[in-house]
Amino acid sequence: MNTHKKFVLYGKNAKEWMQKCELLLPEIERKKIWRKKKFKDIYHYAAVLAGMSRNKVNECLRISEHIEDKPELQKVAEKKGLWSVKPVATISTPEDAGFWAEKVETMPKNAVEKMVQHHRAESRPGAASQPAKVQISMELDPEIAQ
Repeated sequence: MNTHKKFVLYGKNAKEWMQKCELLLPEIERKKIWRKKKFKDIYHYAAVLAGMSRNKVNECLRISEHIEDKPELQKVAEKKGLWSVKPVATISTPEDAGFWAEKVETMPKNAVEKMVQHHRAESRPGAASQPAKVQISMELDPEIAQ
């Protein structure tokens, strides 16, 4: 096997194993495995054992928290990694998680991100959802007005 092919194979394997580590972080935090293994915190545990940065640990835990009640998105994360479901993690609900899981599985990440932007723009309260303004006038005695 030539050098390039080896590099590609090793790189692909490294990515796959990192995704598996990312998916285990919530359980490691929940069971405090890092403490049992004598690490000062989960960040130190992840950095030493998997080469993960503090920001990456935080982001993995945040995304995992958002999808913990959405089994459809969890299945996609197990298949494609946590980062694939990141764009939809905060906007999906348990009711529409199947819809978003199907989009993440079948569409390119950029297209999913555009869909999410469109969804957010539509769900923002706009002028149409504001009540109509009504003008009221009253006549009062000067004493009462003061």
